[in-house]
Amino acid sequence: MTPPLHRAEEARVAQLRAELLRDRAAVQQHRDRALSVAPARDLEGAALVAMSLHHAYQAFETILLRIERSLGLRERKEEKWHRNLLADAAMGLPGIRPPVYPSAVEPLWDQILKFRHFFRHAYTVQLDPKLLMENAARLHEAVDATEPFLLALVNSLLEPG
Repeated sequence: MTPPLHRAEEARVAQLRAELLRDRAAVQQHRDRALSVAPARDLEGAALVAMSLHHAYQAFETILLRIERSLGLRERKEEKWHRNLLADAAMGLPGIRPPVYPSAVEPLWDQILKFRHFFRHAYTVQLDPKLLMENAARLHEAVDATEPFLLALVNSLLEPG
């Protein structure tokens, strides 16, 4: 019979894995929506792309936060915590976790983060279709490059300690 503490740990890891996979699917779904319309066609198309970029990054940031919390890392409270969270996830923590995404795509994720910040605070600014298309392309590239890293991390959760 499996000791109760061991079962509790297995349940915690299984829950984390399920949450990460759900968040990963959300990132992909929003990426696909961002690529599904031409933002220059109309205001609704531009809004759909902008919201999809926003939601895709939000889901990605949720992944990063879940990983940190599962490791018992400190809660981020510094002024630029969003940016620091992103930068730290590109680096492995030896003996703790591998990089969550390749450092080469950090500039892509950073541009999406900057867009999200702009989008949250620029309520009256008209959306630039060219910038939306550029960010949708960045998101597509960043998600594709992140995928093997993230899956490797999720799959490592299945390995016995």
